[in-house]
Amino acid sequence: MMTGNSRAKVLLAVALALVATLAIGLAPAVSADRTRLQPGWDLFSPEQDIQIGKRLAAEVPKQMTLLNDPRVDNYLNEIGRTLVPHAPGFKYPYEYRCVNSAAINAFALPGGYIYINRGVIEAASTESELAGVMAHETAHVALRHGTSQASKAYIAEIPAALLSGWLGNNSGLGSAIVQMTTGFVMNSVFLKYSREDESQADVLGTQILYDSGYDPRALARFFEMIQAKSKSQPIEFFSDHPNPEHRVERVMEEVDKLGGPESGYKEDSRQFHEIQKYVDKLPPPPKKQTPQPQ
Repeated sequence: MMTGNSRAKVLLAVALALVATLAIGLAPAVSADRTRLQPGWDLFSPEQDIQIGKRLAAEVPKQMTLLNDPRVDNYLNEIGRTLVPHAPGFKYPYEYRCVNSAAINAFALPGGYIYINRGVIEAASTESELAGVMAHETAHVALRHGTSQASKAYIAEIPAALLSGWLGNNSGLGSAIVQMTTGFVMNSVFLKYSREDESQADVLGTQILYDSGYDPRALARFFEMIQAKSKSQPIEFFSDHPNPEHRVERVMEEVDKLGGPESGYKEDSRQFHEIQKYVDKLPPPPKKQTPQPQ
């Protein structure tokens, strides 16, 4: 016969099991609502993404002026260390550098080499908006948009009779890497994203913001701000990043799928405003120069 103490223990065990079952049943439902994204077809391996990105990154200082300020770069990488653990897929050696340009723009090279213009730091209202731009570029890397687009472009130029043999030849891929990483960085096929790529980077960037503890609405606010600015001045970000329709609405739709901002999310920091003031006091960036052949 079960004693009162034994009966209480059994009831407690049953209650705990029920709570655990409910938790297991509910948790996937929350995460399952988010949009699922995967990298597209790609000739190259993730390891080759890094090789390609390294070659292109070596050309960046020849094409544009980097800020080369340890304080600013360290701050960007501090934010990056919060974002990167939540970037899905291959674990690239992400690094973030500041470009000494007032233009509101940013770009990502394959393999995790990400560049943020000082104009983004100056234009953002909060750290979460800056983190949103960084998360967007991080998403391009995680989804391998650069090498996927380059693969499509390169295959289109290869005669069908040579394609099967070339694909099985490592030296063929090596030659492709050399060929495709020679020339102007900003005109590189690795940076020619489609509107679908941009929409995916918006969605995954929003997810990365959310998972990192930032306000996931921040990217939408940044887009609203630069869209307002674009009415009176050209915005380089929209020139280099094809603008999908209903961009802000799609970001907010993903925020709703995630369940909205979590309590205690990070919106801003004193450090962001200190860096913003510091950048503002630096000598003005050089006038835009036309890249010269190397």
